[in-house]
Amino acid sequence: MAYSKVSIFNMALNHLSITAPISTNSMNTDSKAIILNNFYETARDEVLKAFDWGFANAYKDLTLSTEKSPNPKFPYVYDCPNDCIAARAIIDSVQGDEKKFQIITNSNGEKSFLAEIEYAKLRYTRRVEKEVLFEPEFAITLSYYLAALAGETITGQQKKADSCMQKYEWKLNKAKQLNAQEGAAEDEDNSQYYDVR
Repeated sequence: MAYSKVSIFNMALNHLSITAPISTNSMNTDSKAIILNNFYETARDEVLKAFDWGFANAYKDLTLSTEKSPNPKFPYVYDCPNDCIAARAIIDSVQGDEKKFQIITNSNGEKSFLAEIEYAKLRYTRRVEKEVLFEPEFAITLSYYLAALAGETITGQQKKADSCMQKYEWKLNKAKQLNAQEGAAEDEDNSQYYDVR
């Protein structure tokens, strides 16, 4: 199923026991849609940051910054990609292994990375703005979080918002389990095999 902002808003309303759907045409006039929209971008980015979602995973060769590192242990400063929601690992582009790094705010108030290697690649969670790219477990998790944030304003009942927050946390844990089951199988250890010619 391809998701849209409207479908995610309607799921959020259903979590709050509101069955009257929002339509695409009423997105700018329906008071419930306006409230949900006020929270939407922040909620989406927070849920993306909360977990290393496979569909939002990205790699990028980092660009060295003109800034000087404040930490002698990490002499290289790298600029953060504009679409980076959360840095997951810095990889040595030459050796291929993950390295320690630090996150700082540079003199321009932007996020930068400190590393001990000169050629670095970042593995990160990117900002995904097109809802059609969302996976089912992300869309449902986001809808619960959105309902939790907007629930009291829409329904006037904090209890419903609290219930949605509990379900959001449950769905996030469930999504982590589902995501952990995906991925490539481990490589077999070739050292166990011998050439018997």
